Amino acid sequence: MRRTRGRSGTLTQSATIERVDRAGRIGEKRRQPMPAPLVQEPMPMQFSKLAVCAALLLPATAMVAVAAAPHPAFKLRHDNFEAMGRAMKSTFDQFKKPTPNLATIRKNANVLAAAATKVKGHFPVGTGPEAGVKTEALAAIWARPADFAAATDRLVDTTKGLQAAAAGTDLAKIQAAAGAVGGSCKNCHDSFRKPRG
Repeated sequence: MRRTRGRSGTLTQSATIERVDRAGRIGEKRRQPMPAPLVQEPMPMQFSKLAVCAALLLPATAMVAVAAAPHPAFKLRHDNFEAMGRAMKSTFDQFKKPTPNLATIRKNANVLAAAATKVKGHFPVGTGPEAGVKTEALAAIWARPADFAAATDRLVDTTKGLQAAAAGTDLAKIQAAAGAVGGSCKNCHDSFRKPRG
């Protein structure tokens, strides 16, 4: 076996093959290139194992995600109460100023009135403490639905009252209406929210 230069100038291996005729005489020698050995690259074992594991785990992961997903009402009511809290704080902050900004108070009154109408619908059955999700809502909301409905109706009425008062310029009237909203909030918290330490 010897190395020769091919047409492209690269070294190739070739083998000398002797042709033998029918009489057994050795004929002319000719050179024939040896075929390159076929090498099949093995698929890395680690990658194939990972692919199999991923394929097996995907359905299980999806099932856990579905089972663990909390009811949308938890986030909706949390976000709604956060918006109400910000609006109430901003309103009472204005009352501490020598010249309260009525435009800010009106904006907050609109936020409160809109948010108050959503409260009742954010507590569907199955979204209480029994759901296993962290919540300050007491089971009394579902045990005494008529009382809870009355409390949320009172909240709606007082926020509408603030909205109406804020449309004017009588600061004393606006402050009284804001105080009524605060009273509605406290009424709900005392009866239907877990006490805060």
